[in-house]
Amino acid sequence: MKKLFSLILFSCAISTLSFAQLEPITKADYRAAARYSPTQIRKMVHSTSVSPHWLKESNRFWYTYETSEGLAYYIVDLDRKQKKALFDNAKMAADMSRLTGDPFDAQHLYISKLRFIENETVLQFEVKSKLAWEEEKEEEDDKEDGDDQDEKKKTSKKKKERRTWHFEYDLNTQTLTLLDDFEKPKDRLSWANISPDSSYVLFGRDYNLYWMDKENFLKAIEDEKDSTIVENQWTEDGLENYSYHSNGRGQTNVDIEKNKDKRKRVSVVWSPDGQKFGMIRTDQRKVKDLWVINSVANPRPTLESYKYQMPGEKDAPQYDLLVFDFPSKEMLEIEADAFQDQSISMFRAPRMKNTRDDLYQYSTR
Repeated sequence: MKKLFSLILFSCAISTLSFAQLEPITKADYRAAARYSPTQIRKMVHSTSVSPHWLKESNRFWYTYETSEGLAYYIVDLDRKQKKALFDNAKMAADMSRLTGDPFDAQHLYISKLRFIENETVLQFEVKSKLAWEEEKEEEDDKEDGDDQDEKKKTSKKKKERRTWHFEYDLNTQTLTLLDDFEKPKDRLSWANISPDSSYVLFGRDYNLYWMDKENFLKAIEDEKDSTIVENQWTEDGLENYSYHSNGRGQTNVDIEKNKDKRKRVSVVWSPDGQKFGMIRTDQRKVKDLWVINSVANPRPTLESYKYQMPGEKDAPQYDLLVFDFPSKEMLEIEADAFQDQSISMFRAPRMKNTRDDLYQYSTR
């Protein structure tokens, strides 16, 4: 009897388990899917590649690499064939904590806007505070009845915010300095593509390629709408969907119309001396439109239109490989037709000492 009773219980358990497995899913399990999102996977995988940041005055570059042991900063000297830590993370974190009162730790030392100054002997960078610091800010209250139209009541209010600390680090003495009086430089103009020697600045307008010299670019930094800025038009055959500058991907149709008269970013590969550059111009005039509608945008849904070749469609984007020469102001189109409907990408030869000013391109079908 005991064996029979056990057999019946085991059969019921198997039936219940089978029923549970066959139970239909009635709602989406977003939490389960989120475990495999790029953000979550990145926390487990960490770095999988190196992104070099080249120094201008030497044959060196720095990069970051993150493992399960933390984030490390390295500098590579190609002439000496040497790689070493850019600084001691433990000492850096301790000095930063001592100078600011913020609890920085060596394993997760996330610094930003790192740049080399003073003949590449000093690092300048910024770090977001770990703690929320109480800051006193002056704010304007709404105008009260009887107040003058041009006057608003100002009050000081205390608010807790995360500070941004600015530092300088001397590579020779390994000394860290907190910059209390740091003046934030003006934001870089997103449309400006500056030559390596800073002599020229490229940008786009009305589907064509333009340039300005350093003197006029400095005026644009102070005031982009300065009427005395001299712009030089290089090309005249630019067309919609066959342009020399960016096509506004990621912007709504309303934004594109609003920004149509503004300067646009151009994507080029410069020669090290800044006298030549290469560009890939894309012809999408025959490619059909595709649309993205943000139905939850506030206050109304927004529409983005862009060119996109669907699988099986005949008309594909066509690519022109162009090389420009600043001294002569000439443009040369390179014959690069390897096969029909190819995609072309371009990059510069590796930055090694005594290498030539070569541009490389590769094609894919």
